[in-house]
Order: sequence, then structure tokens, then C-alpha cells
Amino acid sequence: MYTLFFKYFMKQKKNILFFIIIIIFGLIISSASKIENNKTKEEQIYIKKKVIELLKKDINNIDKNLENNNISEEEKDEYKVLKEKDIKLIENNKNQIYNIKNSNWQKLYETELKRFENKKDRNLTISSNNIEYNVNPITLDITYETLNYLKENNIYSAHPLNLQKTEFDQPRNSKENEILDKYSKKNLIGTSHRLWDFFTNNIVLIYTFMIVVTFGILFSKLEDVQNKTIRFLKASGASKFKIVSSGLFIGGILTILLGLLILTIFFVIEFLINGMSSFKYPITTYIVKNNYFSLMSFGYKIVPISDVLMKSLILFLLYGLFVFLFTSMISIFIKSTIKSVILSFGLMITLQMFNKCYNPFSYWRVGKIADGSINFLFKTVNYSFDKSYKVLLIAICILIIFLICISLIEDVRRRRYA
Repeated sequence: MYTLFFKYFMKQKKNILFFIIIIIFGLIISSASKIENNKTKEEQIYIKKKVIELLKKDINNIDKNLENNNISEEEKDEYKVLKEKDIKLIENNKNQIYNIKNSNWQKLYETELKRFENKKDRNLTISSNNIEYNVNPITLDITYETLNYLKENNIYSAHPLNLQKTEFDQPRNSKENEILDKYSKKNLIGTSHRLWDFFTNNIVLIYTFMIVVTFGILFSKLEDVQNKTIRFLKASGASKFKIVSSGLFIGGILTILLGLLILTIFFVIEFLINGMSSFKYPITTYIVKNNYFSLMSFGYKIVPISDVLMKSLILFLLYGLFVFLFTSMISIFIKSTIKSVILSFGLMITLQMFNKCYNPFSYWRVGKIADGSINFLFKTVNYSFDKSYKVLLIAICILIIFLICISLIEDVRRRRYA
């Protein structure tokens, strides 16, 4: 029976189309990331070159002033000191350009760390187009700790390095957000970063879509007397309980394998285009300290990216199983394949809008739950990894019990009228 269900799933030609779309999507994302990463690198070099040009102009002006016989010796000494500073800055910028071109991250980290160590206070104001933004002091602490971590573990990163974007910064409008992105948003490339990007962005919804379409059709066929597989099972005397339990078992396994396969596709594509990246890369996670929402209610902890990836993977697969069981429940009651899929999507999209910690449908943002940033998104302190996987497990158990009970009831009715 399990073999029959497995063969029935594998015969679904639309799955091949889904995988082709996923491969194309993965190629586009990885290629775009590489282009953006190179663009940012070139921008950093361009900025350094412009600074060198301005310093050279300043040195030319100083030389003209030194040629002036009307200035005093004291003024000449001051000009010489300024010229020496400019020459030193030019050399520093040239070294920076060399380090950027050759990806000498250790030197780049050291330069940034010195800049932080030279600051006596914990205040930083960034600006663009006459708009200023005051960076949260906790963000500066996290940036310094992250740079230290990267340097000590000799890990590659991405530009810009001077600021690490965190949830402690809450821009009031789009312009402030643009300024913050300009100084802090990194386009990290490599396998670990692609997986993390998969979990933190809406790409998880691809998995949900495939489950609904594939398994919505699979279970809507359980009552289809024209289907050869189901007709054979019924003719052999298989009970509804056995058919449903077999479908749930093989469907659950295939759901997990489907999720792992999608991740593998993204991983392999990223490896071929951008190569491997460290699974020790530092990620900021947010810890709830109080029972009410405010920035002071949160602490932070810097952990390796492997930690949040593992938590995300667990939630990702649990959420997939939950969606599979929910779709199965709908498809058993709704015999029409199209109606079953439409109703499943409609209910899921509607229920996802209710962002409550006891609502399992709201757990599709697995990456944001894993690092705790979802609490900033919804202005709450209720979400956590421990609570999320428990809610999903409870929801999965309830749906399994419900589906088994329905099949047992139908078997009792069938015997009664036999």
C-alpha cells in the first residue's frame, strides 16, 4: 500500500515543473546576490578613490600656500603637519583599496575595530541628503562584538563593515530606513547565507505552495472511484483507516523529503555560483527579558549561523507537516481537487494574518522566530523557538488524531451498512 501511494505521488508531472521553477529561481537569486556583492565592493573602492582625489587636491592647495612668502614660519609648520596627515590618509586609503580588492578581511576588520576603539562615547550619527539618523548604542556594541568574532575566527563577510544592522534600530520613516540600509545592509554570499536567506524571507512559501497543490490533489483522490490506485485498494478490502493512515505516513515522509530537497537545490546552486561560506558566521539573536514590549525588554546574544539554521530547519519541517495535514483534512471533506486547493489556500492566507503565538498558521516566518526578530516585527514578546515548536507539535497531533478518527467512523458506518 505504501508503495502504491509513493508511485502515485511520483507520477504527478506537475512536480517536475515545480522543481524546474525552483532551480530557475535559485539561479536568479544566487546570480543576483553575486552581482550585488561585487557592486558593493566596487562602490567601496570608488569611495576610497574619491577620498584620495580630495586629499591630493588638498595637498596641492597646501603646497601653493607653502610657496607663499607672506605666511609666517608658524603657519608653514601647521601646513606641513596637515600635509603629513593627508599623505598618511592617502596611504591608508590605498591600503584599504588593496585589502578590499584582495579580500584581506583580517586587515579590514582591524581597521574597523580601531575606529570603534578610538571612539570615547557610544554615539554615532549617520546622514545622507541632509537627513540624520542616530544609531542605537546597542547596535554599536553588537557591531564591535561581531567584528571581533569575525576577526578571531577568520571568517569572510561583506561590505559595508562599519555598522551591523540590528532590530534595536527602529527607523521612523522610509528615508531613515534607506540611510540605515546604506551604512549597514550587507549582501552576504555563500551556502550558509543562502540557506539563512531562504528561512528569513518569503521563499518558505514556495514549500507551502507545493505541499498544498501536491497533497491537496493526492487526498482528494481517496474517494475518487475512477482512480485506479484507490479502486485497487478498495477492491482488495483495505479499510478507510488503512488507506488514510498509509496516505498520512507516506505523505509525511514525502513532505519532509520535499523540504530537504528544496533546501539542497538552493544549497547546490549557491555552492556552484558563490562557493561555500562559514557556518560559524555570527548572527544576532534577540532574547526577551520582560513581559511587555519595549526595546529595553530585549537582550541579545551573538551565535553561529549554524545555531539559527538548525532551529529554522526544525520549524520549517514541522510547519510543512502541519500544512500537509491541514490540506489533507480539507481534501478529505472536499472531493473536488480544484475546490480543495483553493479552499486550503484561502484559509491558510486568512489565518496567517492573525499573528498570535497560539496560531500555528503564523509560524511560516521560521527564520525570524529562530533569531527572535519576529517579536520586533509584531511588537510582542510572545514568540520564541521553544513555544513555536511545541505549538506546531500539538497542532500536528490534533490533526492526525482527527483524521484517524474520521477514517474509523467511516469504517464503522461501512460495516453497519454492509
